Amino acid sequence: MDYIDKIFERLDFQQIREFLMNGTECEEIDGRTYKQRLESASKPVFKMLNEKFTDSGENDEVESIMCDYVGVSQNVYMEISMKCGAILAMNLLTR
Repeated sequence: MDYIDKIFERLDFQQIREFLMNGTECEEIDGRTYKQRLESASKPVFKMLNEKFTDSGENDEVESIMCDYVGVSQNVYMEISMKCGAILAMNLLTR
C-alpha cells in the first residue's frame, strides 16, 4: 500500500493541469494563490506595454485588446476544463 500513499502525496491540481495541457509532469508546485500567480505574470506584460505605448490613447487600445484576448482564452480553457472534469467524473462512476 505504500505506493498508493505515494500516488496520493503527488496528487495536486497543478499536476493534473500540467498533464492535461502539456502531457508532462509539473516540475514544481507553485504555492502562491491564483491571484498572486496571475499578478506576477501580468505585471511585466503591462510594464512593457506601458513603456512601448506612452500615448494614452494607444495604451488604452492595447490594454483593451490584451484584456479581450485574455478573457477569451480564460473562457475557452475553463470550458475545456469543465468538460474534462465531467468526462473524468463519468469515467469514475462507470468503473
